[in-house]
Amino acid sequence: MKQYLTATTASVLALAVSQALAADLEMANKIRHEGLYQSEVLHTLEYLTDEIGPRLTASPQMTAANQWTLKRLQSWGLKNAELHPFEFGRGWSSSASSIVLTAPRAVSLHGIPVAWTPGTNGPVAGEVMMFDVNTEAELAQYAGKLRGKFLMMGEDLKIEPPNTIIFERLGSDKLNSLKDADVGARPSYESAMTKALRASRKQAYQFNKALSAFLVKEQAAGVIYRSSRQGGLVRVFGKSHKIGETFGVPAIIIEQEDYGQLLRMLDRKEQPQLTLDIKAQFHDDDKNAYNTLAEIPGSDKNGEVVMVGAHLDSWHASDGAVDNGAGVAVAMEAVRILSKLKVKPKRTIRIALWSGEEQGLYGSRAYVNDFLASRPAPTDPAEKALPRYLWSSPGWPIAPKAGYDKLSVYLNMDNGSGRFRGIYTEGNVAVKPVFTDWFGPYMDLSSGTVSPRSTGGTDHESFDDVGLPGFQFIQDPLDYSTRLHHTHIDSIDHVIEDDLKQASVIMAGFLYEAAMAEKKLPRKPMPTPASTVQQQRQDLESQKERRKAELEAKSTLESGQL
Repeated sequence: MKQYLTATTASVLALAVSQALAADLEMANKIRHEGLYQSEVLHTLEYLTDEIGPRLTASPQMTAANQWTLKRLQSWGLKNAELHPFEFGRGWSSSASSIVLTAPRAVSLHGIPVAWTPGTNGPVAGEVMMFDVNTEAELAQYAGKLRGKFLMMGEDLKIEPPNTIIFERLGSDKLNSLKDADVGARPSYESAMTKALRASRKQAYQFNKALSAFLVKEQAAGVIYRSSRQGGLVRVFGKSHKIGETFGVPAIIIEQEDYGQLLRMLDRKEQPQLTLDIKAQFHDDDKNAYNTLAEIPGSDKNGEVVMVGAHLDSWHASDGAVDNGAGVAVAMEAVRILSKLKVKPKRTIRIALWSGEEQGLYGSRAYVNDFLASRPAPTDPAEKALPRYLWSSPGWPIAPKAGYDKLSVYLNMDNGSGRFRGIYTEGNVAVKPVFTDWFGPYMDLSSGTVSPRSTGGTDHESFDDVGLPGFQFIQDPLDYSTRLHHTHIDSIDHVIEDDLKQASVIMAGFLYEAAMAEKKLPRKPMPTPASTVQQQRQDLESQKERRKAELEAKSTLESGQL
């Protein structure tokens, strides 16, 4: 016999449901009020950029950023604040640099040193010569010819008229396209790098080691790289930061336009002469780098955790405002909001501000390895000596640690300073209804697009690679990729305050919901090695991509980027 609810029972249940919803919506109102009208997010970013400045991993400024964020989080009432160490290598900093064309005419050029290259120990003058070498075998032809020379690494690029939108907000068409799954896509833990691409990057890594030794032996004065961006933008990179492997001669990146001018002089048989002055130093007192950690303790005895994070390190060209001071400021603002509202979460809310992201997700991978899950290193000593991103396998099997089953979710921000438009689920379709619900109170602030697709290149990958729920938000691109990323104009001037406020509110809302939910977020199956059939398919795809990878390798070698 069917059971029917009486009017009274139905009313009681409806009231209970409405009261439960009202509690969540009441907290959403509080979060919105604090985050939109009492915001401190821009103040946080101003201190990171104007007071501390660039935060290259293991540099003195990164140390200052670690200490300041630690104290700031403590001042907001967060507990168990600490710096989590991991082995990194050498620190490096540069206080000043200049590059001047002295002949056939006198003019100052615009350049920025390559990170982890030595200084010049005062102004150094010399002639410029072309050095178009891509393999170790080609080095021998230059023996005895490089003493006192400045070497231009690679031929000129033809500067084409810009054919892209410089500044962009995501429209409905693009957001709708993100809602469809990419059926042919590999799992994100398999798709980071094909065999062909790994081989090309391994070639670049090994060539740069040989190049460094050769240039020191031949007493070259320095190396000149062209920026990978046009329009006067200098986009920087770094050489190896490992002790004993740092580049042997001073190296600088100059504008494409300046680089082209020097090459044209060489073509006309006009011998360009330069004076280079780089003030730089290594910092070897501590081979570790550090992540900043702090938390709002949870009330449940089972010790479950939700995490939010962003990478605190930046490159040295500018102040690292959009990459990734914006993400740091938003993550810090989210926990500040919740702490100010005196939330009593069931699960601990932990913030992690990572170091070493720009060199290969070092900080977040170290955290995952130390507390959540580890993967075996290669048994081959030669392969083990390579950077982790060049290992032929991510290592199997995955070995969960004590914290593995305690983590519910990790939320990340690292796509510039644009507002949140949705979130990528990394193929975890089970979280879609959950995230849709969590976006509910903020749908007037965000379209709330939930994409089944994966996105890479930042710290949530460290979690996803071992089967833990790690997510990155969909953001308005603005001019992050077209102008700001790793360039000398990555400053707070290009940050939109209202976008930071919006992102902080949604981040705080997601953290609160995750911390208070009855259950942890659903997980994907634990990653496993590819099957034989899958491996054959990947090998075939790698063969098709080999030529493309070879071309990328040539470009990589010419630009010096690893």
